[in-house]
Amino acid sequence: MGWREAWRISSVAFSELSLQAIYAFRQGNLPPAGPPLQMVRRARRRVVQSKVLVAAVLGLLVAGACALLEVSARIVATPFFGVVVPTGVFQMGVLTGLLAIEVAFLWWTGLQVIPTLLASGVLPVLEPLPIDERTLGRVAGLLYLRLFDLPAAMVLVTTPLFVAASLGAAAGLAIVPGAFAAVGFALALALWTGRFFVRRVQGARGGGGRTLVRWAYLVLWVLPAFAMFGLVIAAPGFLAIVGRTLGGGPSLGSDLVLSVFPITLAILPAIAVHGTAAFALDATGRAVLSAAAAVYVVLTAWAVVWLMASVRRTGLAPVLAPADAPPARFVLRPRGPARAVLTKDLRIASRMPGYAFLVIFPILEAVAIGLFTFVTGPGSSAALGLALAAVATAALLATFFGPAFFAIEVIAYAYGRTLPITDRSILTGKVALVAGIYLIAAGVVLGLTLVRVFQPALFVAFVLAEFPAVLAAALLELGLLFRRARARGLPIVNLYSGGWYAAIIAVPGLVVAGGPLVAFRLLGAAAPETALAAMGLFALGELAICAPFALGRRDGRTG
Repeated sequence: MGWREAWRISSVAFSELSLQAIYAFRQGNLPPAGPPLQMVRRARRRVVQSKVLVAAVLGLLVAGACALLEVSARIVATPFFGVVVPTGVFQMGVLTGLLAIEVAFLWWTGLQVIPTLLASGVLPVLEPLPIDERTLGRVAGLLYLRLFDLPAAMVLVTTPLFVAASLGAAAGLAIVPGAFAAVGFALALALWTGRFFVRRVQGARGGGGRTLVRWAYLVLWVLPAFAMFGLVIAAPGFLAIVGRTLGGGPSLGSDLVLSVFPITLAILPAIAVHGTAAFALDATGRAVLSAAAAVYVVLTAWAVVWLMASVRRTGLAPVLAPADAPPARFVLRPRGPARAVLTKDLRIASRMPGYAFLVIFPILEAVAIGLFTFVTGPGSSAALGLALAAVATAALLATFFGPAFFAIEVIAYAYGRTLPITDRSILTGKVALVAGIYLIAAGVVLGLTLVRVFQPALFVAFVLAEFPAVLAAALLELGLLFRRARARGLPIVNLYSGGWYAAIIAVPGLVVAGGPLVAFRLLGAAAPETALAAMGLFALGELAICAPFALGRRDGRTG
């Protein structure tokens, strides 16, 4: 069999993967009502929607970076960044950041989809079929690549086109190796780290120590996505260091800079525009740059070959457990339904990188705000603005990601559908999770900023004034989801509607969460105590409206 036959088989396998990703049949879920063909089309459409969202974000990142390239001459001529660097160095820095962000974003996306690929059980189903070994490997590799086809195509196509539009055709051609390297390294890294997580972490037994280990791994893997935001803050210092190193003439330091990925491939477009003289490269520097670029191109090709050969082995590899692991002990501890739902969500999130990201990211963003304040020390005069920024960030992020926790029920329903869990218990548990994320994130900022801005009463007042609005936003979002499910006569597990509907549901929640913050800004001329009191009353009013909407209805079973 050739590649054409492998592609045909992978198309059928991708339909099965889409069904398992959306409906989780193999995990005990129930299929929705309707013709099977319609269900298949719906599942494939929702998977495509998710890929379109990821590709759109990558396209916006490329467009934003190239917009900076368009105005690079004006930016370096002003003290906007606080440093003075040559135009070529600035352009190289922008492209370095772009390639790094593309790698991080694709890697983070891969960490979310690999557990889904392995849990779907598609690859083991293909093994007994009369298909030769080489074709099975090709099918597995193509199936993995199809999960990233739109985001990868966005990077490979838009990066050269946008760079060419900003710096010229020669620069667009020069960035092609960097774009291919970003995609190749990211997909290979995602498979390698995702395989490690699934085999050694996801299937590990419970317990306090093992739970901490799982969350530690998850925090490490969220950092690449989190670093995308820190890159903007670190950009001036990075450009200053690179500018001084390259501007000092040929040296060991400049050669080392040129050999680091992605600088090696990001500097090529700048050289195509300004020449090697703009970077003070002598014969040794040019040789180092050429050798490093060739090495990264070869490594990219090797990563793709390794990737295509490893997907099948990854899909068939068993979960590893310690040989000397003690026998599992099951102790039943009765809990309230809402607390049980909250515990269940956290346990599932600790084994699923995609859901863990929703929990960790708002908290890491709060850590960034706190550390930035600790390092810069803005002083007591900035306490009001800092408190508002911290509370706004925590509230809006927790609210925006709230509806995504609804998708956990696709997995959880297989375990809890026979239990007497009501809609209200599920709703209350998920609202408690959103509220917990908000309070932890706000508390992290408070703890990290007390050394520099010691006004705990002001921070606590902001947190408490916004808290009812966060509850109201979560109740509104989840209440809308439950009402839609009941209006369509579906169990809540079959309501999963992909990224578009989750984004739409988040909009009214963001409006509710942002209402008190806007009210505080409008009352900026008033005394802080008066503005905070008005903010709190506004939030309480929203909660009084949203709580009856979500809870004041006929309660039903989840199934």
